[in-house]
Amino acid sequence: MMVDKNGNEVKIGSWVKVLSIDPGYIATFAPKEAKIMKSMINKAFEVTEIINNKPLIHQQFNRNEGISLALDPEEMELVETEHPGK
Repeated sequence: MMVDKNGNEVKIGSWVKVLSIDPGYIATFAPKEAKIMKSMINKAFEVTEIINNKPLIHQQFNRNEGISLALDPEEMELVETEHPGK
């Protein structure tokens, strides 16, 4: 079972708030992409997949590019168990 920083279960369809992203990881990206990644902090995203037992979220950069992040428990907080419109 995957959990957030508070021990709440996180699964596909859950919405999580990104609390942090490792600065060392962000530094491996070009400045434009790094800026977009930093802007993801304190925003909520839907968990779209499970990869290596970690929830995956996605942020689109533009029409053709985006980034997916696999989050550790301390990097996220559950905000909704599923999208309010579902």
